[in-house]
Amino acid sequence: MELADVDRAIAAGDPALAELIVRYLKQTDPEPGRSELEPNYDPEDEADHPVEVPAGAFTFERLQQAFAQLAGKTGTERKLARREAFAAAEASAYAPPRLRLGKRLLAMYERGTPADRAALIDVFERAPMKWGAWHAAKAIYKLAEAGHDAALFGVLAYRFDVLRAETTPEIKAPTKVYLRKRAWRYLRQLGRAVPEAYATFAVELLRHYPESYRAQSDSWVAAHVMRHGGLKWARDTASFAPPTKPDELAQRAYPEAWKLSPSPLLRLLESAQNDLVCNFAILCLRADHPLALRAVEPAWLAQLGKRPLPAIHAFVVQLLRDSPELHQSRLRALGLHDVVLGFLRSRSEVARAYALEYAAAHAPDIAVGELVSLVETGEADVAKFASARLEAMAPQQLGVAMLCRLLDRPAAPWAAAKLAQGFSARDLDVKTFVETALRGTSTYNALVKFLNDKQGSVPAAYFTALLDDPRSTTYTLRAVVTAMLADLGKRSARDIGVAWIQRALEDPARTQVVAQWLDAGMLAGADLDIAWLQALVAKPRLRAIALRVLGNRRLVEPSRVGLPWLLELARSSEPELANFAQRMLLESFEPRDFGGVDRVWELATGAKQPEAVRAFAATYLKAHHPELGPQLPEAKALGIKPRLDATAYSRAVVQPLLDDARADVRRLAVAIAGAELVRWNDPDVLYALAGSPHREPRALGSELLLNLIVEGDVRRAPAAWVDGRRLFQLAESPHKPTREVALTLIRRLYDRVGGAERLAWLMDSPERDVRLFAVRLFWDRHRPRALPPQFSPRKPGASIGTQQFGDLGALRQFVRTVMFGLPPGRVGERDPVVAGAPAPERALPASIAKKRLVEALRDVALDDLELARAIALVLAEMSHSIAKGEWQASLQALVQLRAKHGAELAP
Repeated sequence: MELADVDRAIAAGDPALAELIVRYLKQTDPEPGRSELEPNYDPEDEADHPVEVPAGAFTFERLQQAFAQLAGKTGTERKLARREAFAAAEASAYAPPRLRLGKRLLAMYERGTPADRAALIDVFERAPMKWGAWHAAKAIYKLAEAGHDAALFGVLAYRFDVLRAETTPEIKAPTKVYLRKRAWRYLRQLGRAVPEAYATFAVELLRHYPESYRAQSDSWVAAHVMRHGGLKWARDTASFAPPTKPDELAQRAYPEAWKLSPSPLLRLLESAQNDLVCNFAILCLRADHPLALRAVEPAWLAQLGKRPLPAIHAFVVQLLRDSPELHQSRLRALGLHDVVLGFLRSRSEVARAYALEYAAAHAPDIAVGELVSLVETGEADVAKFASARLEAMAPQQLGVAMLCRLLDRPAAPWAAAKLAQGFSARDLDVKTFVETALRGTSTYNALVKFLNDKQGSVPAAYFTALLDDPRSTTYTLRAVVTAMLADLGKRSARDIGVAWIQRALEDPARTQVVAQWLDAGMLAGADLDIAWLQALVAKPRLRAIALRVLGNRRLVEPSRVGLPWLLELARSSEPELANFAQRMLLESFEPRDFGGVDRVWELATGAKQPEAVRAFAATYLKAHHPELGPQLPEAKALGIKPRLDATAYSRAVVQPLLDDARADVRRLAVAIAGAELVRWNDPDVLYALAGSPHREPRALGSELLLNLIVEGDVRRAPAAWVDGRRLFQLAESPHKPTREVALTLIRRLYDRVGGAERLAWLMDSPERDVRLFAVRLFWDRHRPRALPPQFSPRKPGASIGTQQFGDLGALRQFVRTVMFGLPPGRVGERDPVVAGAPAPERALPASIAKKRLVEALRDVALDDLELARAIALVLAEMSHSIAKGEWQASLQALVQLRAKHGAELAP
């Protein structure tokens, strides 16, 4: 609320002006420079920025500092400094706008309309006293003193008197003391100088004290008015109590002023809010104006008797007893019947006793509802009287609703028996059940017993209506709620109502209980709304419950969940949702539910299918494969039995996928191809796998090729698929892992797939590792060994190779290429090897390969002059190499050859 709102209300003469001002003064001040509608800076709001207060700006804090720096100055100096500081604060845009409210209130007083005066009295009576309103209060009080304005003086003097008990940081204690003493001083001066006005002003003061006023310690001025005027304000007055006997009135201040006229006392009696103040007025009237009380008007008594103060009730009863004209037999005719019956609720024992006496003799027609209300809320004597009246009535006169209100009332122990005597279960409606049960456990138990005795059980609708009532959440009804939920858990869904169960699940206070009902199968079949459960999946708090119920095949047929919804859920980025959908699709759906095997393959490999859907479909195809399925962890966990046979995994479907651009599709194809390759009976697929440009199929092909020479592997391909021509082709592959596998097989199956002719072909390979492999193979297969004499006609018994290397020119070129064309190099990266599968052999390091080549050639050339002549030149060139291993091996070989062949070595 802004000060501008108050200005508009003042200008319009708003009847709610006082309430508006009180609310305005109760609100928190805004931060310097901020609007009253947005008083505080919010650091979490990016659009909100703190206000920069200019240096020297007059803020509320600076105003407080200015008031605190007045020590040591004279009274005049302090007064002027306060006025100057407050004026600066009022004009500042960085001080609270409510500082300017005081001028508005002062203008209202000067205008003086009845509406303005009534609003001011209301504001000063109950609004918080803070700077702004406080300055107006002091100024108006001084004007009220000067102008003898009893109404404004009374309310402000009252407020100054009780201000001591209020927390007012902006008003110092000495100021409070001064104003309290000033108010009493003014009253004292009136009592001495103008006794006729004293009582009027004192009444305007006393009538504002609230009902809670009890001790003089918080109301010093009022105590002085009602006791001896000479009592000093500093004396301990905590034990003060208003006069209770006429002779105590001698202690009141200026007693002669009260004796001048009964009018002020009658006004005080009609408007005072405090019982002690009313008692003071009654004692004064009885002592000073007894004649005024002898002929009171019944209408005045009726008006006075409606006031909710026990002192007034006792006073009215005394007047009724004292006047023969006001005998009980005439009260109905005089219009006092309802007033006296109202005393049945009075806090005055005297008034209640009179009312009971009157009701017993002259009020046989008190309504049943009123009697029941007296049993519920009346004092013990009144409740006993009302209960006796009700007990004498027939059950039908009382009705079910009234008897239910009397259940468990100490004054009406007969209510339960009378209810059972006169009514059946159908007479108790839901509304009455709820209103009665809400009173507590005892009334709830009484109703449950009544319904069980009459018809064997409580209708579920009664329980649900009670649970839906917001009042059932109170702590005292916790046991009742628990009992009702336990009872409902034993009922059927149709008895409770499916819609109510659905709403209850979404109520956080009942979610856990209703979830247990669902798990137990309360909702199943047609009663279980699948669309509702699917909607709950979108609510994180209820998601786990909904998924648990949807996945329970005892409660929900998978077909009811719906394939489209599950496929959509399988696309979710949230693992919980995607895993649920995939698990359910794997476990509960057959290929025909998707539209056939072709549709499943389309889901797994389609160009427009999201990765999550492809992942599920791939898992489905593997889980239902006759060989892969039993080995798949997902299938094992769910106990899935394969639903597909080998015809669903044909070569025509799978082989194109091996070259798919998507890695997940290739992985699926590799898994299927590994299991189906032998069944396809096509070695071309094996060599295509090994030569694939993609890592996944290449790894499978390499594994299967290596298994051709490894026994005991479950994925072993037939040995007849070994093809030397294709192996040598693979040895020329641009992919290093493929070459390694091919070369490994060539070496191990050399006698079957190769020979010296093909070795020469490898020697011309552009790939370094292939040429190194040729060196190794040359070493293994063509270095000299001891053979029978017939293999060396020139020197019987000499050693020659197991196979003659007939092309010496090629051999010389090969040696030159190896020795000069194999620079040191790093071994390239390999494809990952399948766990447990044999690994291909690594190529020899260049230095070792060169050394072995030289040694192999040397050993052969020792027995073959032509070969010696062919390599001597190369060895001579290599003996000048800067690589230590190369020149040493070459020089050693050349020396040995020259020693063996001598002059014949020269070309």
